[in-house]
Amino acid sequence: MAPISAADLARLDRLAGERGIALATDAPIAPLTTLRVGGSADRLLAVQSRKELLSALGLARDARVPWFVLGNGSDLVVADAGIRGLVIRNRAREVTADGQELHADAGAPMALLVRRCSEAGLAGLEFGTSIPGTLGGAIWANAGAHGREMRDAVATVEAWDPGDGSLLTLDEAACAFAYRESRFKRSREVVVAATLALGHGEPDEIATRVAEHQAQRAATQPLADQNAGSVFRNPEGDHAGRLIDAAGLKGLRIGTASVSRLHANFIVTDRGGRAADVRALGDRVRAEVSARFGVELVYEIEFVGEWAVADTGDGRS
Repeated sequence: MAPISAADLARLDRLAGERGIALATDAPIAPLTTLRVGGSADRLLAVQSRKELLSALGLARDARVPWFVLGNGSDLVVADAGIRGLVIRNRAREVTADGQELHADAGAPMALLVRRCSEAGLAGLEFGTSIPGTLGGAIWANAGAHGREMRDAVATVEAWDPGDGSLLTLDEAACAFAYRESRFKRSREVVVAATLALGHGEPDEIATRVAEHQAQRAATQPLADQNAGSVFRNPEGDHAGRLIDAAGLKGLRIGTASVSRLHANFIVTDRGGRAADVRALGDRVRAEVSARFGVELVYEIEFVGEWAVADTGDGRS
């Protein structure tokens, strides 16, 4: 997390005031995430449209302050010390169907997109019902479920370039998708919107597949508990949950965080939980699996904010 001074925040506040933008100060972020842990942001701005998102990004760039785009708050662990600079909560969610394509703002929840596809008879995004985040976060992480990933559906992505503030249109190949990876994890470009290429399907059949995926997710994941989704990526040819379970770690607890007894690749937290406990537990699980099986688990969740040690990631969700 880049350092920030009182003078930096004062410059941000001044520019925001000049542009008629109201910023929340010392805003709690935990309630905006699915794990419900973490501290406050120096400044928070919720945007409701593509235009407002670009305005917020331009503000942060012009003020020369660190910024972080927050979607639905899944797949994310915010440090107890919070996030420095400006957090932009992207609520832009316009969605339109055009033939066999779906155009959507990055802040649109995946659940909304799946519902629109079902209504419009567009097949190919049913797996998205098991992705709890937004379109922007799903593209950023190349999220996937049920044997499919976002790269299977993405036609083009519109992204904001922090270098000069311009907008880029990138095809699927240019997004450099890989397992839980994309160019956006390295470039700091922000996904603004995307076009998904889908196929024709019968609405009833699409709805049936969606319902099946939802039932499977409800039966196998701790949806009633505070969690951030899968903690670790699956090693090639194996599953992180199987390894963690085989190591006897289900139910393992550190402070306010514990390994789910329903699915071992989930960490759940108590109300009022601490991000430090989540990280300590995750590191303990990694060490135990490495010692038992010689497999180095890689985090899928992203650690963001002001940690006492180097950040593990810089996530979008």
